[in-house]
Amino acid sequence: MDKVKNVDLKSLNWKKIGIIAGSIVGGLLLIYIIFSVYFMSHFFFRSTVNGVPSSGKSASGMVDKIKEAAKDYSLDVIDEDGTDIKIASNDIDMNIDVTEDKLSELFKEQNGFAWVKYIFTDKDYVSPAIISLNNEKLNNKLTSLKCLTRETTTPTENAKVVFNGNEFVIEPEKYGNTVEINDLTNKVTMAIYKFQPVFDVAKEGYLLPAVLSTDPTLNKSLANLNKVKDIKITYETGNEPYTIPKDTIATFFGSDNMGEIIYNEDAILGFVKEMAGKYNTAGKAKNLHTSYGADVTVSGGDYGWKIDNAGEKNQLIEDLKEGKDVKREFVYKQKAASHGANDYGDSYIEINLTAQHMFLHKNGSVVLESDIVSGNPYKGNATPTGAYGIYYCDKDAILRGEGYETPVAYWMPFNGGVGLHDATWQSSFGGQRYKFNGSHGCINLPLNVAASVFSQVSSGFPVLVYSLGGTEQVDMEIEMAKGIVTAINNIGPVDPSKAEMIASVRAQYEALPGAAKQVVTNLNVLEAAEAELAAQLSGQAPPPPEQPAA
Repeated sequence: MDKVKNVDLKSLNWKKIGIIAGSIVGGLLLIYIIFSVYFMSHFFFRSTVNGVPSSGKSASGMVDKIKEAAKDYSLDVIDEDGTDIKIASNDIDMNIDVTEDKLSELFKEQNGFAWVKYIFTDKDYVSPAIISLNNEKLNNKLTSLKCLTRETTTPTENAKVVFNGNEFVIEPEKYGNTVEINDLTNKVTMAIYKFQPVFDVAKEGYLLPAVLSTDPTLNKSLANLNKVKDIKITYETGNEPYTIPKDTIATFFGSDNMGEIIYNEDAILGFVKEMAGKYNTAGKAKNLHTSYGADVTVSGGDYGWKIDNAGEKNQLIEDLKEGKDVKREFVYKQKAASHGANDYGDSYIEINLTAQHMFLHKNGSVVLESDIVSGNPYKGNATPTGAYGIYYCDKDAILRGEGYETPVAYWMPFNGGVGLHDATWQSSFGGQRYKFNGSHGCINLPLNVAASVFSQVSSGFPVLVYSLGGTEQVDMEIEMAKGIVTAINNIGPVDPSKAEMIASVRAQYEALPGAAKQVVTNLNVLEAAEAELAAQLSGQAPPPPEQPAA
């Protein structure tokens, strides 16, 4: 009796299922490969070539179909202003030159293995090589459209990132009704390539926004900009700090074509210049309550705060890149003593050219004062008024200029070659001495005064120079010289009776100190009077003898 074999029915069923499934997959794969090869030389399902249906067709199979579509072809161009232009083939010298080789070139942009996708998706091919036309004639036909000569149009605008006062948002694109002739010509040309029967300008011809609100790069820009929108930058400007407003900060940022943040250097520099106009005090007039009790306006000079525009712009960009809140001063090219009403503060040198006097103020008090000798105005060397800062302090310097070379012990320049220094050659200071023995523009000081000033000031120390009427010092020698000038002018016509007067004026002149003699500018008149008197006396006849008494 034969033995009965045990059969695993469950195992057999799975094997059958596997064989069947494998057969199905293999069959589908075979079909996929067959169609893939097929579509390497045939057009996809749901495709068109120059507007002509080409589903499953070969290049050779499309030649006649395209020629048929081109027969008696014309295009109606209409716009919403009521214009209707018919463009026939011969109006634009249209010519069809369709060949199998030219159409086969389209297969280079077709991936045969992607055929499954195009069962459900349209694919439109356009071959400009098979159609030629005269663009100039086409352009001329289109220029008669009324839409090209509208007085007012609504512009088309791209979507863009804007700041709404609190955050960055995307402002959507705007579709307008603007028509641009070259853009329209290109669009109509494409319609002709597709043998399109009608071109509606209102639907197809208006300029379209190039950037939509859904643009990935635009949205990347939005995200990046909102990461930096809350940066807070505050400038310390004395008692009233200044924080850059958020809407101003927003103008400092932009985005590149990859959506990454860039910095608007023009906007940043413009802001810095605005701040310079507001906070710079260099060169601006200063108000000074003088040691004489009067208030003066000190104009000229270069003392004061001055923002370094380029340096501040660069620092501001670095702060923005850092992305953190910042509190600091501006980047200055030049600093002053105070951000208060008077930028020179309460420590400064005050020089009154009229009074020929100097005061040294320290912390609100006068700690030193002295007579001075300033520049000689009659030789074109008047000391300039204005507010300045001492450049530097130097000992044992040699001052050089046109025709002189002078050693000094203490040198404190504040305006080009003008500065404070000792002047041991001056026999006195103050009064009117500067008018006849003045400097080349510098402030001459006694040696001990120059030494004291030198020990109490440094680079940047303010120097305020002004004139103040009514504060002149009376100089007796100068007043005497002025009196001699008047006496000479009063001599008048010369005769022997004025011999005593002329001799007296000469004696007074000779008694003047040498420096004061320079004030007597009409000495030549006295000398002429003396010469004429001598001539008269030398040629005079002796007096007649006395007559005897009757």
